[in-house]
Amino acid sequence: MAPEEKKRPHRIPLTSEEVAQLVALKKRKEAKKLALFKKTIAYRVFNVFNICCFFIYWEILFCFMGPCHYQTHYARSFGVKHGDERNAAGRRIISEMDIVNLDGKKIKLYVRDYIEVPEKFSSYQIGKDYILQKELKAMLLTSEASYGLQSASSIIFLSVFIIIISCISFFYNLNENSHSLTAVAILNAITILAFTTI
Repeated sequence: MAPEEKKRPHRIPLTSEEVAQLVALKKRKEAKKLALFKKTIAYRVFNVFNICCFFIYWEILFCFMGPCHYQTHYARSFGVKHGDERNAAGRRIISEMDIVNLDGKKIKLYVRDYIEVPEKFSSYQIGKDYILQKELKAMLLTSEASYGLQSASSIIFLSVFIIIISCISFFYNLNENSHSLTAVAILNAITILAFTTI
């Protein structure tokens, strides 16, 4: 005759009062853990760093859309690439413009407009943001509008992307968790390092 297996006793379900006590206990533990984490130096440093980075990204976007720091340069030549579209006067629109500086540096502009091509050795202005001094746009003598640099498109994309991530992390209080706060700080550090070295 086979020995009978020992059966585990049935679990008695918790009452609603006991469940409420467990939930309150967990909330108190989480609140105490959060209070201890908020007293750490890492919490303060990472939050201040993330907020500074957030405002740097907004400053880059502000300078790209509005006023910025302009510097005058002189071009050896202007090369244009026409698009298939035409303006109201029937002239073909310039899609891109390549500028070669006197020192041989090449700059590509997104124009998407009809403008007169400047003469050789004429001046143009490059607009930079105020904090990181990244080149964002250019102004030509033959036009009153400013045109974005091709090299600035990655900076603008990353700025918008990190702003969205930062907003999500702050709206969902992810900065109150050590792992997510550290992850956002590392992401900001990598982005700022990329901006300063590009």
